[in-house]
Amino acid sequence: YLFQAYNCWVVNKDLLAGRKRYAPEDRFNFSQVAILELTYIVNFGSELAVVSMLPAFFEGTFGLSKQAAGMIAASYAFMNLMSRPGGGLISDKLGSRKMTMAILTFCMGIGYLIMSKVTGGWWLPGAVMLTMSCSFFVQAGEGSTFAIVPLVKRRITGQVAGNVGAYGNVGAVAYLTIFSLLPAGDVGNRIFFQVLGVASLVVAFLCFLVLKEPKGSFAELHEGEEQYATAASPAAAMETGDLMN
Repeated sequence: YLFQAYNCWVVNKDLLAGRKRYAPEDRFNFSQVAILELTYIVNFGSELAVVSMLPAFFEGTFGLSKQAAGMIAASYAFMNLMSRPGGGLISDKLGSRKMTMAILTFCMGIGYLIMSKVTGGWWLPGAVMLTMSCSFFVQAGEGSTFAIVPLVKRRITGQVAGNVGAYGNVGAVAYLTIFSLLPAGDVGNRIFFQVLGVASLVVAFLCFLVLKEPKGSFAELHEGEEQYATAASPAAAMETGDLMN
């Protein structure tokens, strides 16, 4: 970490000191990227962390065998097949990519807080359904995050995507480090899910307050295609006229 932090300083020290300026076409609002990084910490980072501890959670809480606990815990990851693309679909249909991500992140936080209340006295199918519901919001949030990533600055989409994606692993390491420091058993599990829930709610409110709706979120044409559309329009008009004649 210290080595990477030093390299970041070496690469950016002239920029921070004002001795270097990027060309306008390479500039973007970093606060928007930072919000996307935070959302990926709380959604994908928490997904990786929960997948790591969920089998032991079901085994210890409900007294299940390792095999049964593993199969039930797999329902959390299985939801990824429809939840992540579902988040992108909702982002396309709702009409606001910002609100989609904020609402999904908020619901994810509420889901984790409810999961912190799960005890051995719960009806097991109900706990499984809660887990799958929470998983839906977690992974739909991931899809909604990457529905925004290409819109920050299309020319450098790969750099933004790589930057945001890296923070999912950062979140997983941070969450699992916290989990390793908590007492084992029900108390530690409850605190862990509460940490996930509170972090998600904080980021959700940052989305509501700081994140901006990307320009051209629902434009028919991508950046750079306008010139081709303009050039094609006269040709299309001539073809239409020929057909009418």
